[in-house]
Amino acid sequence: MLLLYLSLVLTTLVGSILSVILDGVERKLKARIQSRIGPPITQTLYDLLKLTVKESKPLHTAPFIYFSVTSVVLTMMLSLVHAHVYALNGNVLIFTLSISLLAVSLTMFTLIPLLIPNPFAYTGGIRELLLSLVNESAYLISLTVTVVTLSIIRSGEHSYIILLSLALSLVVLFISSYALTGRVPFDIAEAEPELASGILVEFSGKVLAVMLFSTLIKRYLVKFILVASLLVNTIGWGVHSLLTSILLTTLLWIIYATISAILGRSRVDIAPLTLGKLYIVLLGLSITGLLVDLYV
Repeated sequence: MLLLYLSLVLTTLVGSILSVILDGVERKLKARIQSRIGPPITQTLYDLLKLTVKESKPLHTAPFIYFSVTSVVLTMMLSLVHAHVYALNGNVLIFTLSISLLAVSLTMFTLIPLLIPNPFAYTGGIRELLLSLVNESAYLISLTVTVVTLSIIRSGEHSYIILLSLALSLVVLFISSYALTGRVPFDIAEAEPELASGILVEFSGKVLAVMLFSTLIKRYLVKFILVASLLVNTIGWGVHSLLTSILLTTLLWIIYATISAILGRSRVDIAPLTLGKLYIVLLGLSITGLLVDLYV
C-alpha cells in the first residue's frame, strides 16, 4: 500500500513537471515550424520561477481571487491523482470522481475572470464561459459515450452500428479536448490579438504564475483522462496502463501543438457557435447509435 501511494505521488509530480516541460517543447516546436529559433525547452519553467519572486499587483477582490486560484490548482491536482488511480485499478467510481473534480476546476477557472473589475478581464471571462459551456459539456458527454460503447464492444454482444457511434464520439472527444486546452483557433479568451491579454490582464507575480501553471495542468489533465479512459477499456488497467497513458499524453500534446502551429485564429463570435452545431450533430448521431444498439 505504501508503495502504491509513493508511486501515485511520484507520477503526479511527473505529470506536473511534464506539463511545464511539454509547454516548452510546444514553444520550440512552433518556432521551428515558423522558421524561428525559439526559446529553450526549459523557458516555461524559467518564466514560472521568475514570476514567483515578482511582486503581485494588488487586486480589489484579492481574498476571493487568491482562494479561487488556489482551489483551482488543488482541485486539478486531486483530479490528476484520481486519474492515475483509475489507470492503475480501473475503478469506475474513481473515474467518475476524477472527471467530476475536473469539471469543478474548469468551472472555477472560468468564473475567476468575472470576479475582476476590469473590462478586458470581464470580456475574456465571458468568452471563456461561452467556450467552456460548449466544450466542457461535449467533452464530458463524449467521454461517457466512449466509455460505455467500449464496454459494450468488450462484452462481445454488439452490432456494427456501435462502431459508428464510437467513431463519432471519439471525433467529438478529440475536438473538445483540443478546444479545452485554449489553443489556436480557440484561444479567444486571452484576447492575444488585442491590446490586453484577456483574463490574465490583472494578474501578476505569484498569482499569475499559479494561473499559468493551472492552465498547463489543465492541458495535461484533459489529455490524460482521455487517453487513460481509452486504454483502461481496451488493454486493461495496471502499471503498464499508467505508464502508457503518460507516454500517449505526451504524444497527444505534441500532436495538438503541431495542429495549433498551422491553424489561424477564429473569430470570437464564430468559434463557440460552430463548435456547438458540430457537437450537436455528431453527439446526436453517436447517442442515437448507442441507444439503437442497446434497445433494438
